[in-house]
Amino acid sequence: MKKPSEPRADATRCVHSGEDRHGQAAPLTTPIAQTSVFALPNVDALRRYAWGDSDLYLYSRYGNPTITAAEEKIAALEGAEAAVVTSSGMAAELIAALVTCQAGDEIVSMLDVYGGTVKLFEQVLPRCGIKARFIPYHDIANAGRYFSRKTKMLFLETPTNPTLRCVDLAALSAIGHKHRACVVVDNTFATPVLQKPLELGADIVIHSATKYLGGHSDLTAGALAGSKKWMDAARDMRTYTGGVVDPGCAYLLLRGLKTLDVRVERACQNAAEIAVALQRHPEVERVHYPGLADKASLDLVGRQMTDYGMMVSFDIRGGGRAAERFIDRLKLWCLAASLGGVESTVSYPVLTSHIGLSAKQMKLLGVSLATIRLSVGIEDAGDLIADLEQALERA
Repeated sequence: MKKPSEPRADATRCVHSGEDRHGQAAPLTTPIAQTSVFALPNVDALRRYAWGDSDLYLYSRYGNPTITAAEEKIAALEGAEAAVVTSSGMAAELIAALVTCQAGDEIVSMLDVYGGTVKLFEQVLPRCGIKARFIPYHDIANAGRYFSRKTKMLFLETPTNPTLRCVDLAALSAIGHKHRACVVVDNTFATPVLQKPLELGADIVIHSATKYLGGHSDLTAGALAGSKKWMDAARDMRTYTGGVVDPGCAYLLLRGLKTLDVRVERACQNAAEIAVALQRHPEVERVHYPGLADKASLDLVGRQMTDYGMMVSFDIRGGGRAAERFIDRLKLWCLAASLGGVESTVSYPVLTSHIGLSAKQMKLLGVSLATIRLSVGIEDAGDLIADLEQALERA
C-alpha cells in the first residue's frame, strides 16, 4: 500500500489508511482474499518468503492481504508502528500476556477491568505458571507497591467496564516502566479516536474490535498495536496459538473502521445528553459517566481523552427487581451482552460481563444488582431518552 508522507487527522485515517489507492488501478475497497492458502510461482519465491519477504503470502494463518489492510488502518489510528488483528478481544489479551510473560512471571492489573479479563488472569494464566495481582481502584495511587521482581506486565483499562472510572495512563505507565514492566492498555471503550495510550506511555494497546472498531454488531475480532518489536512477537504468537481472524471478518472490520470517527462523534453527543437526563431523574440513584465526575477526574479526562465517551451506566433505585423491570420495559434499547454498535443496547453486568465474580470483588468494583450499563448508539437522542424515561417510570 502507498503510505502517506504527511500527517493526517483521524477522520481521514479511518477512511484511507491501509487502503490508499492513489496512483493505482485497483478496486476502491479492499478485496476479500477468501483463501486459506496462496500459490507461489516457484521455489525462489518460497525461499524469499522463508527469508521474510513481506510482499508474499503463503497461508492465511500466517498472513492475508485483507487482514494486513485492517492492521495498517488500526496502527495508523493508534499511532503505532504496527498492529495485529486477532479472532477476538480475549485472543488479543491472551497474546499480550504470552508475549510479555512466561512461567514464573507475574502480572499487575487493575481490578476494574472487564470481567472476562479477570477470569483470564485468575483461571487460565495460572495454568501457564503466570500469576496476577489486582489493584483496587481506591488504591491506584499506591500501584507501585503491587510490583515485584517477577512483574513483567502492567494491565490497565480506562474508562473501565462498567462504572467508567478513569485512571492516569501517563502516571501509571511511568510506574510500570520504573519496574521494567510492559504496559498494556485496553482501549476498547475510548477507541483511538478519543484516546491514544501509546502517546501517554503505554507499550501495547489492545481492543475488542467486536465493539466500536467494527461498530455494526456483525463481527468478532480483536487487535493489538504497538512497536514493531512487540507486534512481531504478537504476530508469531497468533500464528502459534491459532487466534487468527477470517478474511471476511477483516473486510467487515475495514468497512466499520471507515465510519469510526463519525460514529464516535454522534454517540458521544447522545451519551452526554442521556447522562444529564438520567442524573435529573428521581428513579436514578447514581450515574456513572466521565463527564459528570468530580473536578480531579474531569481534569484527568481532559488531559488524556478528547471527549467523555459513548458509554453511560447508572444505579437504579429499588435494586435488582427495579433493574430487571426497567430492562424488560424498554422498547427501543435492546438487551444485549456486547456494546459499541450503531444501535443502542442495555446490559445487566451481574448477569453478563461480571457474572461469577466474588461479592468482595463486586463491592470493590462498585457494581451491584442495581447497576445497568448503556451502550449509546447513533439514533436520535430524544427518542433514546424518551424510552429510558418511560421504562424508569414503570420500573
